[in-house]
Amino acid sequence: MEGSTATRPAGRLAKLQATYREDHQNPINHFLHVGVGWPIMALAVIAAPFRPWWGLGLFCLAYGCMWTGHFVFERNLPTVFRHPTTPFLMAWTVIGRILAGLKRLATGGKA
Repeated sequence: MEGSTATRPAGRLAKLQATYREDHQNPINHFLHVGVGWPIMALAVIAAPFRPWWGLGLFCLAYGCMWTGHFVFERNLPTVFRHPTTPFLMAWTVIGRILAGLKRLATGGKA
């Protein structure tokens, strides 16, 4: 029973990643996400506690850039419209992997 529980998240993650890749094939759309939208979203998170209206504006600007990539270049609906939790699950996955990598660097690869 434990083996099936341990493999379920990896299977779901692989499915989420495949869906993400399928929905983001156009290189311009990918750039609007990774090169524009995500950095603006990071600024929104940083600004929100100090300047909530700026944080909200940056949040909307980031999503606007990413949605433009879907509507104009990819010609599909953004994933958040079809599966609202997927972008957040992917974000937490990326953050977890970054933290795990930093931990490996800090411990000399022993973690």
